[in-house]
Amino acid sequence: MEDESLELDVIGHSSSENQIQSIVRAEIDMKVATAKQYPRVLSRVKQDMLSFATLDEETASACFYTLPRGGKTIQGPSVRLAEIAISSFGNISAGTRVLSVDASSENPHVTIQSVCHDMQNNVTVSIEKRRAINAKKNKDGTKKPISDDDIQLAVNACSAVAFRDAAFKVIPQALIKPVFDAAKRVAVGDVKSLSVNRQKIVDRLKQMGATEDRILAVVEARKIDDITVERLEILIGLGTSIRDGQTTIEKAFPPIEQEQPERGQSAELKLPRKKREPKEEKPSDTHPELQPEPPKAPEQKPEPPPQSDLESGIKSTFRVSMESAGVTLDDIKDVAAMRPQLAPRSMEWNDWTDISDDDCKFIIENVSVENGTIKWKKR
Repeated sequence: MEDESLELDVIGHSSSENQIQSIVRAEIDMKVATAKQYPRVLSRVKQDMLSFATLDEETASACFYTLPRGGKTIQGPSVRLAEIAISSFGNISAGTRVLSVDASSENPHVTIQSVCHDMQNNVTVSIEKRRAINAKKNKDGTKKPISDDDIQLAVNACSAVAFRDAAFKVIPQALIKPVFDAAKRVAVGDVKSLSVNRQKIVDRLKQMGATEDRILAVVEARKIDDITVERLEILIGLGTSIRDGQTTIEKAFPPIEQEQPERGQSAELKLPRKKREPKEEKPSDTHPELQPEPPKAPEQKPEPPPQSDLESGIKSTFRVSMESAGVTLDDIKDVAAMRPQLAPRSMEWNDWTDISDDDCKFIIENVSVENGTIKWKKR
């Protein structure tokens, strides 16, 4: 039996790369050609997006998020709305990939890239996002070593945000905005359904781990019945952010600080009252026995420190009231710069003691403080 020789074709590395590039290029060309042949109809795109986003209350609630930022809340279209927009827009391609994972440095994080390509208009957007890896904690509050689960949670949350931002960079906001507003209306309901919806949302947040007192503090309400339609919208958005991994229960509903003024209440600013000096009684000329004894020589007391080294009663009260309301000296200088009579002097306020008593009185009488924000009262 004769030996049969086998001939093998050895494909080089460069040849393999060229084949892959040819395949990818052919796929993109085919998608672009299909998009040109079957272009999207914007009226139908908008109708499809509205139909999906307002399909039911649960879907509508997932279409917007709320995040606490610097004592305020920001709101926007969520990842779920981005998915609806991508599906309805058509002739579009989007995806994410992990660029790097750093779990051993002082600031462990993941970096994600998202790319969105509109085949019909030949528009491509690439976005990179970075997110910290948060390790779980032990019962005593110490952090556990970073696990694969912690890394995966960070990757999923960062991928969702990157995907959302890339999609909304390509799909026009003229289509997103009306769908976003319609979803909020369906999720919140109207005045008739308010009492039922707010109890439902509060119960849902309790199941996530939030307590009722923290929920009410975030929306500046004393009881559930005080939650308005606008505040209910904030709670729904916070629940969406927690489910999507954009924030946590602790960040969305922080502990209530007892020493600080309650959220939504203005800081009460009071000036110190001046002590009334006792009236000097005139001695009776007709009754010498009623005449007071001659006064004793006052004891020598050490002289108080100069006023420059000690805050006056007004300055001290002004400083304590402002700091307890979360107002800093820089905030005072910023608001004072808005008034011509205070602007020149405010540039020299490097310390609380630099503010004169008269300026303290003027600011106290003419400003209001709410949620750590100081502003002039309307006249």
